[in-house]
Amino acid sequence: MNGIRKIHSLRFFLWSGILMMPFIAIIARAEAHADSLTCPFVKIDVERLPNLNIPRSGHNIFCVNGEVTVVGGHTKDFKPTATAEYYSHGKWHLMETVYPHDNGLCVVLSSGKVILAGGHEKPLGIGQTYPVEEYDPATHSFRGFSSLDTKRTLAIGTEIDSGRVVVAGNWYADDAIEVFDGDRTFSFVKKPSADRSTPYIFRTTADDVLVMGCVDTHGKYLNTDVVDRLRGEPFQVPLLKEWQPLSFCYNYSNNIGFIGNEATGDYTHLLALQECDDSGTAFFGKPHKMAFALVRDTTFTLLPTLCPVPTVGPYGTFNFSTPLITDRVAHRGYCVGYDIDNRIYVLCIEYDKCPAPLTIYYTDPLPECGGVSVLTDEGDLMIAGGYVYNKTIGGNLDNDNFSPLSSAFILPLSQYSRPASPKKSQGWLWLLLPVAVLLLVSVFGLLWLRKKRRGMDAQSTSFDQSDSEISDLLMLRIIALMEQQQVYLNQNLKLNDVAVMLNTNRNIISNCINSQKGISFSQFVSNYRVEHAQKLMRQRPDQKITEVWMRSGFSSESAFFRSFKSATGMTPSEWKENNHQS
Repeated sequence: MNGIRKIHSLRFFLWSGILMMPFIAIIARAEAHADSLTCPFVKIDVERLPNLNIPRSGHNIFCVNGEVTVVGGHTKDFKPTATAEYYSHGKWHLMETVYPHDNGLCVVLSSGKVILAGGHEKPLGIGQTYPVEEYDPATHSFRGFSSLDTKRTLAIGTEIDSGRVVVAGNWYADDAIEVFDGDRTFSFVKKPSADRSTPYIFRTTADDVLVMGCVDTHGKYLNTDVVDRLRGEPFQVPLLKEWQPLSFCYNYSNNIGFIGNEATGDYTHLLALQECDDSGTAFFGKPHKMAFALVRDTTFTLLPTLCPVPTVGPYGTFNFSTPLITDRVAHRGYCVGYDIDNRIYVLCIEYDKCPAPLTIYYTDPLPECGGVSVLTDEGDLMIAGGYVYNKTIGGNLDNDNFSPLSSAFILPLSQYSRPASPKKSQGWLWLLLPVAVLLLVSVFGLLWLRKKRRGMDAQSTSFDQSDSEISDLLMLRIIALMEQQQVYLNQNLKLNDVAVMLNTNRNIISNCINSQKGISFSQFVSNYRVEHAQKLMRQRPDQKITEVWMRSGFSSESAFFRSFKSATGMTPSEWKENNHQS
């Protein structure tokens, strides 16, 4: 008798365990949804490298032929230095350049050689220069060979077809767009719509580029949504009224943010953005909201992310100050920033996923770390030289342009972005797959028999409750997509698009919005567009209605008027007049 009871007890616990499996899965799904709404912070250790031979700031840094190389800049007493160094076999090797390039431009060519040009004419960061030289990393040699058409500093260059290079940007002097012919000559092409310092130059075709930026040649922010082209007239980008390209003050080599494939003619870029205030001025010297835009030809579209970009971490606020450095092998992009204690924060975006996951990697305080960073061939970030400019913001100046750093560090990001291939000894794990499949089939079969014999009324109530929790979390993700990424500004946004962004299907999205908000997907999106239009009209009452609806994501004027009247009970003009009077 006792044996029979034990058997029944064993069967009870077995069936209880089997029946609990769906609930455990639902809880795990809910936790996964909750985790996706926040950005993980991962603390990393850094490797201290041997110091540079010469302390320097305002230098260029690039990686070619597997060697990280720093060129030019200024050293102690704010004096330009006509030197360069490359890192090999655990130490820095000093070289002499033909000209000093303090805040000069650097372009790594597809041939493997490097163009270096311009820079400050005198100590203390004064003036601009013309000289151009070429660096051959195969022989570690430099040769002067040409002159810029416009003397300049804090400029950016990008290679286009046939070895030609587009150059733009300047500092305390007029800007101009010029082109290197790939042989010897730099020629003026046109004046840009606005003079810029360290602009972004994004290639759009084999022989055309976009030129944009939010800092003028005197270090002040530009209030513009206009983008220049090498070929063609300047054009406006509505997105740049809400966001501006993330500003940076160091020199970076070409292909900033490039995530495309030149071989197939794909010139897609990922642009880091910072929020503008109501006057259209980007924030400076303090944490700012950030987002990312995919740039294809002349189209700028916000890239959905799983969570907003954080500006506060375990130790307070921090600020990002570099353009996006892309690792096309790992499909990741990195922005580097610092807090007041000089901890390094690396914002990582996995741009090949939609919505894109974000991760913040951070370090302990590094009082001797500053300067520009470069991605090594191994997928790590190296930071060499520079000065701790965030100390200036905090009012505690440890070093400046008169006493730059010689320190160098490696941030080992490859261990997270490029995991090692599974060992062959782990191949036995695949043998468990048939067993797992058989177990799952058995479990579902038993559940079906159990349901048929006894019914599942009690369980249905629990399932409904769990599904409700999941629906709540999904609604939070949908709202985050709308409010943080502003996907409703895309005139062609479809239900399928949102489903893909959230890794689910259109029916689940539609049912979630309908059950949570009591409206359809199209009405849900339309409400966000109406609210955006109201915000635009509050900010600039003088702007035309046509501009308002186009910048709010509506596909036509009639759709705008119909949606606005439905949401507010007034036409846009009536609402604007009523709002102005109030």
